[in-house]
Amino acid sequence: MKKREVSNSKVCVIGGAGFLGSHLVDHLIDDKGCEVLVLDNLITGLKKHLHPQAKLKWFDIRDDENELSKILVEEGIEYVFNYAAEPYIPECFERPMHFFDINATSVLKVLNACQKAKIKAILQVSSAEIYGDMKGKIKETDPVEAHSTYGVSKLAADGLVQVRWKEAKVPGIAMRQFNCVGERETHEYVIPEIVYQLAKSSTVNLGNNSFRDFQYAGDAVKMAVSLLENGEFGEVYNMGSEEGIQIYDLAHLIGKLMGHESVDIVVDESRVRPWEIWHLQSDNTKLYNHIPLRPEVSLEESLIKTINYFKQNHMSWDF
Repeated sequence: MKKREVSNSKVCVIGGAGFLGSHLVDHLIDDKGCEVLVLDNLITGLKKHLHPQAKLKWFDIRDDENELSKILVEEGIEYVFNYAAEPYIPECFERPMHFFDINATSVLKVLNACQKAKIKAILQVSSAEIYGDMKGKIKETDPVEAHSTYGVSKLAADGLVQVRWKEAKVPGIAMRQFNCVGERETHEYVIPEIVYQLAKSSTVNLGNNSFRDFQYAGDAVKMAVSLLENGEFGEVYNMGSEEGIQIYDLAHLIGKLMGHESVDIVVDESRVRPWEIWHLQSDNTKLYNHIPLRPEVSLEESLIKTINYFKQNHMSWDF
């Protein structure tokens, strides 16, 4: 039996005009019958991504937490999903303070605002980038060794969710999301960049040949809602497909789906990450002990959906 029921409730999605956030808004409205308030500063999110029944308010989570709390109370919000983040890792090397401010300090502001507004539950989206370089599937109990300011900021956010539950019973759950793929991608790593290059030629310039776990965005947000309904407060949960592929193999697969007989890969030193995590693959055991849903869309199906969106979007991405 569910601990909480999101269906037909009033929900706020922070960052709801972005890639995953907009998929979540669609699911909440179309499948769950929710009234959805989207808070977004529209820097990377776009109005065109929004469901026509969603209500949009411009808001930046770096701003006053009291203003956020006021909005949540005035709108009668019961549940909050925080998908707002600076996620594009290469930029964090040059802007570490900016990344930490948005991905960590501002998370504390969101938790404080939700506490003041007496929100029933908050799902904070974290990242697999908190983990170090390991082989095989990764569990929540495995060592963490973030390889970027982005990873450190997400690890800090996880810690805040955990301690604020212990300190003040702020009802938060942290979800360590592994890589996603799907329509409305808003950052170039890594599938959008491969698709873009292969739309022009059969040659792809890439950096590290790392292994990544890719989950379809539509599956990820459905499972996220189920986690908010069934998860334990103050806990962290991995979420991914539990499968994966090396980036060079991914490029060959995308090339095949885009009609190329073969793909030539050129190693571009400017794209090589200075401290790579070579293997990220989720172990969903803890998650599956709490939610009934499982991924439904395969990697190949996800890539086809993504490629079709790119073609329908005038052979371009939304960034």
